Amino acid sequence: MLSPTNNYKLIFTALLIIIVNATYAQPCNCPEYPAMKAAWESSEEESGIFIEKLRASANKICIGKSHEWLAEDFLERNSFDTAEINLQKAESIYKQGRCGDSVLLSTYKIWAGLYYTKGDFAKAQEYAFKMLQSAEAAGNMYEQANSYTMIAQLLNQAGQADKGIIYARNAIPFIKKIEQASKQADIIGKISKRYLWHYQDTKTKTSLDSSELFSMQQLAIARKISRKSSIAFAFANLEGIAWERGDLKKALQLLDSSFQYTDTSSYDNLGTNYYDKADILVELKQYAEAKKMADSCLYYRLKSGNPAFIAEGYEILARVGRESGNYTMAYENKEKERAITDSIRHTDKIKTVNELEQKYNKAKNEKTIKELAQQRRIYLLLAVAGLLALIGLVFFIRQQTLRNKQRVLETEQRLNRARMNPHFFFNALSSLQSFALEGNDGKSIATNLSKFSHIMRETLESTYKEYVTIEQENDFLREYLELQKIRFPQKFSYAITIAENIEPEDSLIPSMILQPFIENSIEHGFAGINYPGHIAISFEKEGNDLQVKIIDNGKGLSHVTKEDSEHISRASQIIKDRIYLLNIKLKTKASFSIENNSNERGVAVFIKLPLLYKENIKG
Repeated sequence: MLSPTNNYKLIFTALLIIIVNATYAQPCNCPEYPAMKAAWESSEEESGIFIEKLRASANKICIGKSHEWLAEDFLERNSFDTAEINLQKAESIYKQGRCGDSVLLSTYKIWAGLYYTKGDFAKAQEYAFKMLQSAEAAGNMYEQANSYTMIAQLLNQAGQADKGIIYARNAIPFIKKIEQASKQADIIGKISKRYLWHYQDTKTKTSLDSSELFSMQQLAIARKISRKSSIAFAFANLEGIAWERGDLKKALQLLDSSFQYTDTSSYDNLGTNYYDKADILVELKQYAEAKKMADSCLYYRLKSGNPAFIAEGYEILARVGRESGNYTMAYENKEKERAITDSIRHTDKIKTVNELEQKYNKAKNEKTIKELAQQRRIYLLLAVAGLLALIGLVFFIRQQTLRNKQRVLETEQRLNRARMNPHFFFNALSSLQSFALEGNDGKSIATNLSKFSHIMRETLESTYKEYVTIEQENDFLREYLELQKIRFPQKFSYAITIAENIEPEDSLIPSMILQPFIENSIEHGFAGINYPGHIAISFEKEGNDLQVKIIDNGKGLSHVTKEDSEHISRASQIIKDRIYLLNIKLKTKASFSIENNSNERGVAVFIKLPLLYKENIKG
């Protein structure tokens, strides 16, 4: 049993502890902060005046809030390093007190926004989970819902749409628990956007319907409280839904409504609207106007400083260039987009996001997030894995390049072996011999020998000459056909026409690309027919393409023998090889087709080539 003296000592010690704790205990909030924020927003003064007042406070939490405010200011100016320094100071001050996780809510929120703006989605996800736990500790319904939508957004950015929509659904029950209508509208709009993204990634129709339902709810609340930013956001979401349903006219109307309510200082929202408008105008093939919208999109994306958004700006410009035929613009902007995307959307970062989610769930059960201290080791492993993946990718690209080069070489070798059927030379010489023995005059023999030697020279030179002018091809074909007429007298006639809007002396085509089909017509199409054959060859200009037609009135494809089929396949393979090399080297879309003549008997060959000119081709 304690003596009275000892009882007095125990009571005195307890009182001393209470006094000391009361003396050194710090409040867990800063009452002045909301008032100063409101005063600053309603005034035209610089934020620095209010920040200095907070910093001069005896309340440590107010000093922490001053650093948070500074971090927000520097983040808006894309001064990331200075923003980080102030966030670290705020976090250090809060952790020195005994207030728990709830006081760190706004700090974690700013951290998450900072890393999202920098494009580091793994770190943003880390702080989003910390933010969620702090919101749970504080019992803040709005920030819990906001945390879930933020996690959903980051998962979507990492290419995990199905997992992201689960977190978006977790925010729905909080809507009715949020008392402030403007915050309700904010959360509903974010949920609508997540459902729209989920549809875009998975094409799940119910997600598109859900997105529309939530957008209409947001619009109704926003109109009731006259909140312009929420009205603009709702119209932008509804525009995306109309676009996905193919109603471009309605999408443009909704987008114009969104522009009407969008704050001119909201770079992210303006950038998104200009992106969407450029996207619609591309679909409508209004490329000049689409280019203006895409330029505006990139302008606001660059102002926002968010790498993911900047990549979107380059992506829409690349698309405008590609669809309008400006391939230089398309290539340059696609390279810029790829450089950014590769750095922020790597598969290893998806792994990091998954691991962070698992750690959050574990931390939630244990009411702690100390396990995240091991993150540095994970990053080191990811760095090693990324390096190995990069080495593997470089090796793969090198192998693919070598294979493509080998394929090109094999194609060129095959073409050199198949420039002209060697039987033609022997048959032509035999015909010339017969022509001489029949007593024809020497002048005709000399003329025909000159044609024969010219054909041989052109054939041999074509092994290293990739292109000839249409004028040269016309001369070559006429000499070739005249020699064939010596072999097959009165068997066929021919006509070669060149459209008046073509400059034959300057326009180029691949060498020896037409002769195999003409040979097929003479050797096989006219074999066994009891009427005069005719070959019509024409060169026509269609837009930016050269259309070459070779039409005969022979037997047609339905009467080909096995031998004829082999020769047609040989001619087809030759032109396939030439077109393959042409498309590879000049990035064109040349093509050809062979079909029965639709007007009468015979075969029609249609060859589409790019319009090439001497000044465009070196060598």
